[in-house]
Amino acid sequence: MKKILLLLIVILFNSCLGGDKTDEELLAIDKETLVESIDSDKVLTYKFAKILIRASAGESDISPEYAEFKSDLDRIFDKVSKYDAKDSESLTVLDYISIYRDYKKMEKFIMETDEDEFPTLLEVFARANAKQGTSNQEFLQGEDKDYVQNIEHSVLSAIVVLSRDIGKEVSLYECSKTKPELLPDSEIKALLQYYRGFLFFEKKLYYLSEDEISRNIDWLNANPDIDLPYTRAMFEWGNLNNEQTHIGFHSLNHLFRGFDRLMMDRDIDEERALEDFEMFLEDSKKIGLDNEIIWSIESYLYLKKEKNDKAIAALKKLKGSDLLSSDEKARLGESIGYVENREPGKVLNGFYDKYFLSKIATKYMFSLLAKVDWQKIMEEQNVPYTKEMFATVDNFKSFIENYNKYTSSENLEKAGDELMKQGEGLWSKTKGLLD
Repeated sequence: MKKILLLLIVILFNSCLGGDKTDEELLAIDKETLVESIDSDKVLTYKFAKILIRASAGESDISPEYAEFKSDLDRIFDKVSKYDAKDSESLTVLDYISIYRDYKKMEKFIMETDEDEFPTLLEVFARANAKQGTSNQEFLQGEDKDYVQNIEHSVLSAIVVLSRDIGKEVSLYECSKTKPELLPDSEIKALLQYYRGFLFFEKKLYYLSEDEISRNIDWLNANPDIDLPYTRAMFEWGNLNNEQTHIGFHSLNHLFRGFDRLMMDRDIDEERALEDFEMFLEDSKKIGLDNEIIWSIESYLYLKKEKNDKAIAALKKLKGSDLLSSDEKARLGESIGYVENREPGKVLNGFYDKYFLSKIATKYMFSLLAKVDWQKIMEEQNVPYTKEMFATVDNFKSFIENYNKYTSSENLEKAGDELMKQGEGLWSKTKGLLD
């Protein structure tokens, strides 16, 4: 009886510890982490600039909070809209400090406001380009608005991810604002989910990433004959026909889901990862792909299967890649030597592990994204106001860079000292802005 009671206590204790969490529980944790990861000054500044633009076409009755700050937002927008990235002096130091003062006054409003309450960027551009007397167009509502702003968020997340001045944090914010579930099933939605999946993976939100990619794989499996022109353009697969493009996109989705699962902690996740990698290689061979990703996955699977000769051949190909730094190549050479002398059954060495694999995958994907001419693709697909959007993004990045430069606490003090030297009149104007 005592043994049974002890066993029950142990079982109860283990159940209280929780054991392995379910997929749903881990996905929920990732969603909370995503919200926390975009809570930063850089994202808030970016959001402030986005609200300035989108609110410029908004009516004052959107919310009581917006009505309170509408005149301030309009005044700041009038000032910022004159900014030209090609003319660094189109705004003065005094302008930046003035904008900073107004921003601090409405900071809580910016933090708590959803930018999607306002008209879309497309509508802002349409109103700005409308002939006089025709600017009172009806704004998009419901599903139509959801579709347009989802596309805008996804395009912006792709454009800014490689930007030195804005970068991955802001790209993740734009990604978080996108709601693929509100879009109809289509190639656009599939590319959006793939891109979101990649960004979530890069930010170590593996369960969020897996969820996006799994929905993609299900859609591709259910639609083997779907036309994929955007996919061909994005991945520069002009030499592939539609069937081959489908296989290629299917393979990349299995690849990144495999990486997601490899980076997870449970034994079942690694088993699933190996299945995804096998499918990736099977698909890739059908269309003759041969690149860094193929070699890295081949070597990993061959090592797992104790096929050392094949693993070494794949590792040597990988060692010659331009994606790797000289230090990585040297360490990979050490790994090749380890494998050549490895006894059967010995575990992989510390360098060639899942973290190295994920680094190769991330570099490969960023190298692809860097080659994508988003403006050209959008213009070829007759997306309205493409030039205006890219001009706005360029001004955006330049403005935010200068804004952050002039409004850091250190530079605010320097600015005050410089302005004081220029005269009491100018200093008296500025003094209140620095308080």
